[in-house]
Amino acid sequence: MARPLRIEVADGVYHVTSRGLERREIVRDDRDREKWHELLATVAVRRRWRVFAWALLDNHHHLFLQTPEPNLSAGMHDLNSGYATVFNRRHGRYGPLLQGRFKAILVERDAHDWELSRYVHLNPVRAGLAARPELYPWSSCRFYLGLASPPPWLAWEQVLIRHGRRLREARRAYAAFLDEGVATPPRSPLGRVVASTVLGSAAFVEKVKAWLAGRRPDPEVPAARALAPRVEPEDAEAAVCRAFGVEAAVLRQRGRWHNEPRSVAIYLCRKWTGGTIRAIGERFGGVLGTQVTKCAAAVAAQLTRDRSLAEKVRQCEHALAKKEKSKT
Repeated sequence: MARPLRIEVADGVYHVTSRGLERREIVRDDRDREKWHELLATVAVRRRWRVFAWALLDNHHHLFLQTPEPNLSAGMHDLNSGYATVFNRRHGRYGPLLQGRFKAILVERDAHDWELSRYVHLNPVRAGLAARPELYPWSSCRFYLGLASPPPWLAWEQVLIRHGRRLREARRAYAAFLDEGVATPPRSPLGRVVASTVLGSAAFVEKVKAWLAGRRPDPEVPAARALAPRVEPEDAEAAVCRAFGVEAAVLRQRGRWHNEPRSVAIYLCRKWTGGTIRAIGERFGGVLGTQVTKCAAAVAAQLTRDRSLAEKVRQCEHALAKKEKSKT
């Protein structure tokens, strides 16, 4: 299974889901549900999360939250690993409980609060666990409508206040919004997610791309390739040819393992383009995928001890950064 892209930023807003292994149950009774909720409370307080909405179903859970610090992965490890340990101990089982790593979507702040909170709260209705969302006891919906006292870590007011200036007015509006969703199930707001990772306007997506550009996430992660700014392999080749004073044909010569310009071109394509290791290998003389990875790692290591090479690579990357900026 391909690894998901993690975009962790201060004050990031996320929709997060975790599912049971092979879609199996992650809770068996209300005691399990209480334990999960207790852990969520502990993590939210410890990590200073602002949880806007949550729902725990039989085989998965949803969270809609904001992280004041870039600590989503650390917090989700606390929650999911901690719960799996408690569950396994209680039920005398071994092995993983959840299916892989959690899935997180970075959300544009303020733009999707209504839709995402309703989406989370309608999940039990869609799953046939309750006739109405506020009747399901294992979500945050009842706190929105004043049917129970909310915990201090649940930032329900930040969503609800957008439905009206006064609390009573806001609750009526939110209840009507839920009624509308029950009567006519809306399309999932997650259907507009870009690269399985970002939900927001075109300007927000471009902002995320610009943020990623300076960090160069692993190009083998599908979402990273989809969000990567467009630097083409030809751009990397041209930069290498200028820096090393060679023709493009040199970069494609087969059987020359001490071909430094070709090695640098492979390194730059791995770092700066969205190409897979297979495509990069085929481009540079049919290099095997494993050799592409080793070659890029060797160049990266050599840069720390070879000043001359480091200067040439710096020149190449400066040219690529300018090229990238001109395309955004």
